[in-house]
This record gives sequence, C-alpha cells and structure tokens, in this order.
Amino acid sequence: MVVREVCKGVYSIGVFDWDRQVFDELLPLPDGTTYNSFLIEGSEKTVLIDTVDPEFEEELITNIARSGVSKIDYIIINHAEQDHSGSIPVFLELFPNAKIITSEKGKELLKSMLQVPDFKISTINDRDTLSLGDKTLEFIQIPWSHWPDSMMTYIREDKMLISMDLFGSHYATSELFIEDVHTHYVNARRYFAEIMMPFRYPTAQNVQTVRELAPEIIAPSHGPIYKGKE
Repeated sequence: MVVREVCKGVYSIGVFDWDRQVFDELLPLPDGTTYNSFLIEGSEKTVLIDTVDPEFEEELITNIARSGVSKIDYIIINHAEQDHSGSIPVFLELFPNAKIITSEKGKELLKSMLQVPDFKISTINDRDTLSLGDKTLEFIQIPWSHWPDSMMTYIREDKMLISMDLFGSHYATSELFIEDVHTHYVNARRYFAEIMMPFRYPTAQNVQTVRELAPEIIAPSHGPIYKGKE
C-alpha cells in the first residue's frame, strides 16, 4: 500500500494482504484484507495509530520512510490483537523514545502478549485527549466491540474517527475511500455478522456513540474509508 493523504496531515500507511484466505483460523477471506495504519503529523507531535501484522512490518517501515517522518512521539494502539499491535517490538527499536498509548486493558494485553515494558505504556480513560499542537486526539473507549480493550481515536479538527474494528470489512482494495458501494456493503455485512454479532448489544451502544459524535470520516482497521455524512 502506498502512502496516501486522508486529510491534511493524516496519512494512510497500512498494507494490503491480498492472499490471506482465513482470519483467526476460522473466517474465510474471499477478498483478502488490509491492515490499516495511520500517521498523524501535528505541528508539535507525530503519532502512529496501530501497527500491522508482523508478517508485513517491513512494508510498514518502508511506508513511514516514504512519508518523510523521522520521529514518532506516540504509538496509539486501539486494539491489542496482533494484526494491530504485533509489530510494536520492532517500532520501539526504531523509535526508542516513542510512548505507547492504549487503554488499561490494552496495557495488560500488550505486557502479556508482547512483553512490552511497563514504563513504555501510558493508559487513557474514556474521553481523555492528547494535543499534537494543531490537532487534538480524543480517545473513546468501546469495550466489547470485539475485545475488552477496544477503543477509537477521534481527530477533532478533522472530524475523523479512527474506529478500530468497528465499521471494518475484510476487503483488500486499492480504493482509499469507498467507491464500489455494493461490494463494500456485502463485505461489511459479512464482517459484522462474523466478528461483531456476538457483541451486538455493546456494539449497538457504541454505534450510537458514533452517531452522536457525527464524524465526517470513519477509518476502520480493515477495508476502505468512509467519507461524507451519509
């Protein structure tokens, strides 16, 4: 995946997995998937939101190099599953001064699964904010929209919500924003049925939170990005 600007100072730098056929050893992937990662350049601080599956960490490193960014201040992990967090160890080596930001439950999981040192992780509470200078990030916890650590990151000035697995689709496409609405709808329905349906009650509450937030851009962890108010 090439580096592409979503809005001013916000870049999609994730990777395509065109050939993956099964997810979580269970779910068929007829159209592959993407592991979406985002780079946010504020006037004072730079943030990486989520890493990628470790198999593709070199590609993500290449994309960051292409972006021209030489320093990352924070690595925000919206979700500790390995397709989001699995490349953390290599990025902590590349950017040793970077601090990881995640939920309290996310911290527990990262320490357990990846042996991330305690002092490298800062935890947030629901609706905490982080200033990057000219951009403000707001953290919104959505536990049990898939995992207990789940959270989203909202860029207030851009009205852009990085929604984690919520609103995702396992659909490898070169589209940055949704263009083929019918194909996306089919994939998004299947994704919801297979991944979110077991957690449909908390997820319904979390969807209402998103409605009230009224973002103009929704960028999930898998699949293309939603843009516009509809």
